[in-house]
Amino acid sequence: MTRTERRSALRHAARIRMGVAVCAVLLLAMVGLLGCRVAEPGIDRNKSTDPPQASAPTEIAPADLPAAYRPAQEAGAVEVLAKMVWGEARGCSVTEQAAAVWCVLNRVDSDDPYFPDDIVGAVTQSGAFYGYDPNNPLLAEHLALAEDVLARWSIEDSCVGDVGRVLPEEYLYFTGDGRHNYFRTEYEGGGTWDWALESPYEG
Repeated sequence: MTRTERRSALRHAARIRMGVAVCAVLLLAMVGLLGCRVAEPGIDRNKSTDPPQASAPTEIAPADLPAAYRPAQEAGAVEVLAKMVWGEARGCSVTEQAAAVWCVLNRVDSDDPYFPDDIVGAVTQSGAFYGYDPNNPLLAEHLALAEDVLARWSIEDSCVGDVGRVLPEEYLYFTGDGRHNYFRTEYEGGGTWDWALESPYEG
């Protein structure tokens, strides 16, 4: 099986898993909207005197991730992407953070044999993303963004029209100055991205 065929097969499997995940999330949302609860024997839920629960902390442990944040493509993909975003783009706009994720996916899709063809491998490749560290905090907003970009990427081949990509596929590299990241087509030199695509993250 060629690299392209293998990538196509992975995408197909990912689309199926994404569909199942979306259905599950929608079902859970419907149950929540209807206020359905499973009563425990001997407990009157309508007379509970428990104090309101505090909001969840911003940082999330991987074991506590809700189903919607579970990686659709491969084990650990969402988590490593979220930690990469924290290390490489946490001070940047959401669009620039999304572009950092797309840069990883561009490498996965690239025919260049230097780049691994899986997400975790592309992020953790030696010298690839210096801001990535497995000990980086796992923040809810970065998890949600990584999941969003992965969902757009997984349907890109079968979708008619724009999926909300913010970085063209030929941009494989970027550098930053602490405030902004600058995306390029070559490791040294090459074209620098001018943000010409409409961003789904900007109002």
